Amino acid sequence: MKKLVLLLLTIFFINSTLLSQVDRTKPPLSGPPPVINLGKPNMFSLKNGLKVIIVENSKLPRAYANLDIDNYPDYEGDIKGVASLVSSLMGNGTITQSKDDYNEEIDYMGASLSLSAGGGFASSLKRYFPRVLEMMSDGLKNPVFTLEDFEKEKNILIDGIKSSQNSVPDIASIVGGKLFFGSNHPFGEFATEESVNNISLKDVKKYYETYAKPNNAYLTIVGDVNYEEIKPLVEKLFGDWKKGKLPKYTMPVVNDLENPEINFIDMSNAVQSEISVGNIINISMSDPDYFPLRLANQIFGGSGGKLYLNLREDKGFTYGAYSGVETSRYVGRFSASTSVRNEVTDSSIVEIIKEIETMIDESVTEEKLSSVKEKFVGGFIMSTEQPSTIANFARNIDKFNLPENFYETYLENFQKVSIDDIKRVSNKYFKRDKLRIIVVGKGAEILSSLEDLPYNIKYFDKRGESITKPDYSTPTGLTSQKVLMDYLNAIGGKENVESLNAVSMLAEAEVQGMKLQMVSIQAKPNKQVTMMMMMGNTMMKMVFDGENGSISQQGVNSQIPEKDALVMSNTTLPTEEIGWLDDENVKFSSTEELDGRILNVLEINKQTYVAYDSETGLKVKETQFVDMPDGSILPQTTFFDDYKPVNGILFPHVIKSPIGPQSLEFKIINISINPEVSESDFSIDN
Repeated sequence: MKKLVLLLLTIFFINSTLLSQVDRTKPPLSGPPPVINLGKPNMFSLKNGLKVIIVENSKLPRAYANLDIDNYPDYEGDIKGVASLVSSLMGNGTITQSKDDYNEEIDYMGASLSLSAGGGFASSLKRYFPRVLEMMSDGLKNPVFTLEDFEKEKNILIDGIKSSQNSVPDIASIVGGKLFFGSNHPFGEFATEESVNNISLKDVKKYYETYAKPNNAYLTIVGDVNYEEIKPLVEKLFGDWKKGKLPKYTMPVVNDLENPEINFIDMSNAVQSEISVGNIINISMSDPDYFPLRLANQIFGGSGGKLYLNLREDKGFTYGAYSGVETSRYVGRFSASTSVRNEVTDSSIVEIIKEIETMIDESVTEEKLSSVKEKFVGGFIMSTEQPSTIANFARNIDKFNLPENFYETYLENFQKVSIDDIKRVSNKYFKRDKLRIIVVGKGAEILSSLEDLPYNIKYFDKRGESITKPDYSTPTGLTSQKVLMDYLNAIGGKENVESLNAVSMLAEAEVQGMKLQMVSIQAKPNKQVTMMMMMGNTMMKMVFDGENGSISQQGVNSQIPEKDALVMSNTTLPTEEIGWLDDENVKFSSTEELDGRILNVLEINKQTYVAYDSETGLKVKETQFVDMPDGSILPQTTFFDDYKPVNGILFPHVIKSPIGPQSLEFKIINISINPEVSESDFSIDN
């Protein structure tokens, strides 16, 4: 027993001595990068130049095919949008199979199949895959471009463009590209209503015939397939796809600014400012700087990076702030971006640039660099568990002219990056003396503070065209009361409008070929009921009795939140403008241009803005800003058009709400003035 005690004491002493020699002020050194056996896919090329990559994986009885047409960036010019139309028209049947039969067969197999100007994707169960691959081949080689579908998709694209003109993030994105790369560069041009209207069906067919070629394409097949069986099938289905000469043109050279400057785009409906700070960079995946620059960007603007910790965690300016570095065979950019409250726009710019300068002037800690490396290692290892990764790696090596062992040494190259490397690439690629600072926001509220910053300001409109500084002074004699009275007089006079005790309305819209009906009744004081119906079924019903309300959807009934009920109870339905006349919170906000018309915009509250035509006085649109679960704010705009008289009062007979790239358009079928209504119509128990 004594010897056992002595032995235990000796072991304890040795362990204590060893532990006491560990310096816990320094992170442990990273071990050697793990060795990962990526495996080799089967690869072959067809006589027409199509490169095929096949990865067998039988874990699930599924397979997918991905086609990547690696064309040189094309400049579309005055028909910008033609590639988008080609993409939306492809997959709508072929010369051998009608659109309905084509889509019905895909649905029957439970498969996915999409085609575009840049390639395609197909996925299905193993037993259907040969047929799905055949349909993919047929859709690529024999698409049908009908005039009817062309006009339909063209209108959808134009609706999307119109919708984007009211979206602050969309304007920041498209105008930002133009300002960085130039309007005569494929990375800087964007579709407009005019350019889309310039496109003919002939242009669509010509674009397809020019760019849909196999001799610069990769077909990747992954899943429960057998190489010996799938190879002859690919040769049969894609071997007769005709190759062709691939067009090229000389892209214009993109240069950085001589000095930092602010490029400002005014959006009178903005409740947040979109900020992007960056510069042009030229780096590809084959550049030795690729690895340290990826790590430097992660430290600066990745999840939990310097930007995020400063602007969100420390200052509380935003819900997120991130950066990116575009690696490209042509030209790319470094940019840091965020969405912030109007009142902290200038402060956010100061903090972003301060963090850029910190990356340039100060060295990161070994601990921070090690933790970021571990994230990359973990992410890379997890990605290799997907069979598609092997195929993607093989494609990238060929596509970007990478060394054969690029991914085998991937982790090793990350581990080699030092603190000095991070500082070196930060100095090289984060160009503080050439930063372009793009701000899209409400100039009336933020411009004066931007003018206090030490940067020259240039002004641009929503199309990226240079303009003079906007005038934010209120036009003489223009008040919220005048705008509202002009509206009430335009629709029939204040006295007539006040005689409205109730209004009922029936409207219809088309959603994916099906009729959506909306029935609405509004009555004094502040009572309303709205029902959405499709194919005889009630999809949604909202009832408000003047004090409380409920919403039922798909059999689930919920009470209207107390704060929303309070707002609804303070309105003056059926005509809200009557109540806004005496509401001291309603104020004139700004003027803006829409389709050649000058609109007078009123701020009803911080979440609601209503615009009226300055000439006719009629209400044109209403924008509400909705708080999303992720903390962002989403604008939802409703447009009013086609005013017609009903019993001497004008009502809009078209109500349109853009939803993403498409639009939900209600056409009013019937309006009744002062119909008989009862308390039971607004009972929340019904």
